[in-house]
Amino acid sequence: MTHAAEPPHTLALGIAPVGRKDFRLAVRVQNRAFEGSRELAAIKKQAKDEVEMRYIGRVMKCALPWYRQRQRPLLIGCSIGHFKITAGTLGCFVQARAGGSLCVLSNNHVLANENRGTKGDAVVQCGVYDGGQVPDDTVAKLQDFVGLKRQGANEVDCAIAALEDSVLADRTKLHGLGKLAGLGEVFLNEGVPVSKIGRTTGLTYGRVTAFELDNVVVDFDTGAMRFDHQIEIEGAENEPFSDDGDSGSLIIGSDKRGVALLFAGSDQGGANGCGLTYANPLGLVLEALKVDLALA
Repeated sequence: MTHAAEPPHTLALGIAPVGRKDFRLAVRVQNRAFEGSRELAAIKKQAKDEVEMRYIGRVMKCALPWYRQRQRPLLIGCSIGHFKITAGTLGCFVQARAGGSLCVLSNNHVLANENRGTKGDAVVQCGVYDGGQVPDDTVAKLQDFVGLKRQGANEVDCAIAALEDSVLADRTKLHGLGKLAGLGEVFLNEGVPVSKIGRTTGLTYGRVTAFELDNVVVDFDTGAMRFDHQIEIEGAENEPFSDDGDSGSLIIGSDKRGVALLFAGSDQGGANGCGLTYANPLGLVLEALKVDLALA
């Protein structure tokens, strides 16, 4: 079968506004060979040098990022969720201290639907918002969670789901960072650099701006709840550290050790004005669920 020839990568032409009432000829160069070409010189002459020229190189389709796609084996940071929610993030892999199946760790509101889930409920990857469906994308079943309470203080928003026997997982790969090395120090100093991989914003960097933070009131679908002993993080430079859908992300120190589990954020505040992120200390999470990080 004969295939049609591909169009050559040359020049794209259009109109570029300059101010409110003026315009220039927009010339977008897709091949370096045309930067000093006779064709480009002729275009400039005909347009009387009223040209806005930019080199743009090859233009690629905007692909869905890996962390919102189906991942087999499962990876830390990918889209996941209870079959009745939109989507959250797979934090990491853990195993019960008493033994049992390999489990994924994330938030209660990601894996257990804010206390409304029951043991054995399907957990899908990708999350439903990213196209995951039951039963084809079921990777785990809800195993256990720490209940969120409306009265008094919470310390953690966490849950685990046991992997199906046929589902493989890369337990330590941190896409773009290396490998998860273990559990980090419980105590965090202000300004400590951290990173995370999440379903919405991918790999981001930030710094700790507060720890042992009490009376953090967080709005959930089922109402507002108070959290004590939390960690606060702001994004590096002019970007947010997290956004909706990053809930459940493992927060990682510079030594590649897990230090916290992301569960909430604001859209305001921080030195860059891009909002602040809140996370449960990972040690509290593991102790509450009686699990340890699964690294091998």
